[in-house]
Amino acid sequence: EKIFKYYTKKQWDKYPAELDASVLARIPCRTNTDDRYFGDDWQALPARGYTRIFENMLLGDPNITIRLNCDFFKAREAGLLPEHGLLVYTGQIDTYYSAQGMPPLEYRSLRFEEEYVEEPPEGFFQEAMVVNHPSPDVPFTRIVEYKHVPNQPQAVKEGKVKGTLIAREYSKAGGEPYYPVPNPANRELYDKYAALAAKEPGVAFVGRLASYKYFNMDQAILNALEMFDNLKEHGKLEPKRRPEDFGPGDGPK
Repeated sequence: EKIFKYYTKKQWDKYPAELDASVLARIPCRTNTDDRYFGDDWQALPARGYTRIFENMLLGDPNITIRLNCDFFKAREAGLLPEHGLLVYTGQIDTYYSAQGMPPLEYRSLRFEEEYVEEPPEGFFQEAMVVNHPSPDVPFTRIVEYKHVPNQPQAVKEGKVKGTLIAREYSKAGGEPYYPVPNPANRELYDKYAALAAKEPGVAFVGRLASYKYFNMDQAILNALEMFDNLKEHGKLEPKRRPEDFGPGDGPK
């Protein structure tokens, strides 16, 4: 009642009984002093961040062209897509088939409210990077304090930066689709979309939105690498496993 019921209602706009058990299966329960969210032996973040990884992969290759602020569907309708033998689609699978007249899948989004705190006590606003707020009388779900993130500049490590940036997270229905809503109705609807996608010639549906699955970062990267392995080995850009075979992603807590 005090932790899960109202936090779940705020995050998903549903009570726990209205969601799959997989939602709570993501929450680790331990009887030791390991305070990490994941139990993997080896855990790390990119030394220079994920942005630099993608810059290194994309910006230095003359075979890759990046177009920003483009509407894929408008470009396709206007015949402006580049010539291609294979299209890798990473958007919402229900949007791809919107002309079919099927109902949309359900997603949750977030609104971030940032605040810079000039001089918090002892240099931090809160004791941990993420503090959840399950109470029904608090409108946001959690507060994230970025100063706790590893790989901080040396000035932060030495305590020379007095201020700190926090972000309050508010869950909402509309906006950028962050999280699929796992329940039987959405799973049944996704299966119908997946059946259409399996018959779509020249298109590979890849990633969180196209798979209606919340992948962790390691799972998303592994999924992409395995698909590329299949392309090299069998000439088809197809996943080696179903999205549900990856197990639960961390998703919103």
